[in-house]
Amino acid sequence: MDPPSAVPYARLEIPDLDSVPSYKYWSIFNILCCCLPLGLVAVFYSGQVEECLARRDIAGAKSASDTARTINILAVVIGLACIGVAIFFMIQRVQLLSAAQPTRFPSLYNLG
Repeated sequence: MDPPSAVPYARLEIPDLDSVPSYKYWSIFNILCCCLPLGLVAVFYSGQVEECLARRDIAGAKSASDTARTINILAVVIGLACIGVAIFFMIQRVQLLSAAQPTRFPSLYNLG
């Protein structure tokens, strides 16, 4: 009688928990430098990533990670746009103030 053949088994894949980025530091950077409200939302989703990883919920962690990345990208774009608009208006203000300076002939403005 032949011995029973070995039954092939499926190898249990243990996902690498470090493969899901949380983008926590990028979110904190966005709070401090770019867009505060979106940075706060991104920090929330970064926390969700860490909670899902603690529960070994890889699918939930990947979903929260993707959301945190998208919000961080949006925060950087909006933050850079706001900084650009602010610089533009500062330059315009400086040009208006320099145009409003009195001329070199103060005797024309002497009212006394």
